[in-house]
Amino acid sequence: MKATLHVLLTASLFCSFLSFDKTDPVKDKIKDSNKSGYTYTVNVSKINSKYSEIACTTFRKKLVIVSSKRIGALGNGVDPLTKEPFTDLFCTDIKAYGELSQPLLFSRILNTRASEGQVAFSPDEHTIYYTRSERNNSLNYKLYKAELEKDSYGNWINEQVLSISSNNHSIENPHVTEDGKYLYFSSNMEGSYGGFDIYKAEIFKDGTLGQPENLGNVVNTVDDEKYPHTAKNGKELFFSSKGHSSIGGFDIFISTVTNSNYKTPRSLGDSVNSEKDEVGFIFIDNRKGVFSSNKDNKNNAFNLYRFQSREIYNLLKGIVISEEDKILPNSTVILLDSDGNEIERQITNKDATYSFKIKPYQDYQIKVLKPGYADYTLSFESEERELNAILKLLAK
Repeated sequence: MKATLHVLLTASLFCSFLSFDKTDPVKDKIKDSNKSGYTYTVNVSKINSKYSEIACTTFRKKLVIVSSKRIGALGNGVDPLTKEPFTDLFCTDIKAYGELSQPLLFSRILNTRASEGQVAFSPDEHTIYYTRSERNNSLNYKLYKAELEKDSYGNWINEQVLSISSNNHSIENPHVTEDGKYLYFSSNMEGSYGGFDIYKAEIFKDGTLGQPENLGNVVNTVDDEKYPHTAKNGKELFFSSKGHSSIGGFDIFISTVTNSNYKTPRSLGDSVNSEKDEVGFIFIDNRKGVFSSNKDNKNNAFNLYRFQSREIYNLLKGIVISEEDKILPNSTVILLDSDGNEIERQITNKDATYSFKIKPYQDYQIKVLKPGYADYTLSFESEERELNAILKLLAK
């Protein structure tokens, strides 16, 4: 049962969500366009060139990027479709505050005369999933897998193209979840809602993939969705989309993942997004990360931007009372996540009040226990502002 701004009456608990206070200032107030639940501080990276740089992921505490840089690149010549040199994989050291060093070639084994695309690694970093398009068909990427030779620094062996690849569709932007169970990617394969959709496939113990699963029309639209990236907690999916009422071109959105279901995507706001394209949003750690945008490049190439994020919290507060409007001190109030996992519990003091910090746009449960009274668990969805709730318990 969900509750927002209406009164709920049950056999065991009366819960009235009284009001949102629209006049009091809210610390770290979210901009109207930013519905992500985070604030972002964004700075352009100093390693950018006149060619595109797009982040993939991290490997051995280095950032791996795809770039059409000429210096040191093996992919000679210019792609007639992109008007830039064929792309290669580079890596860069990650310094304090997310600053990056000048990039070097990532691998002379994986870099070829073709265009190298995004890559992803298994959690132990012994398996790489990578994409590549041939020079004569640079818009069609296939997905490959290789293994890191034991005790080697970067000798990738047993390269193979995976069976989900095809000449009839492109497989792009692979991303492995933190637990290594799923590979996310984008593709325009048959059955997509629009051009490119986001899919996921189970990763089996031998590194092979299960049947691709489209994330559905909550995430995917008739426009393009690309560059999936899941947070380390596995409960947030970030991706780029030309749909979902983007400001312009590709914008970056977040969708909360609950019990393998994806909630309506929310924009990261205009501190990240622009009227141009924003892609390749990834976290380097729990707070810092990078993304790419072509908003400030006259050549329309993508520059790297680094960001620091901070979670925004609002208050859920209220009072526990009896059916006769008598306050009930020493009541146990428990805050749980959408899966029923306990986040925090409080024992109400003599004034019977409670207060929890909660993130906006999340599903929660609140449970109240008091000897002599029926206990009850209520599910609700948090919103942008402070939430006040009177919890009225009924005697057994």
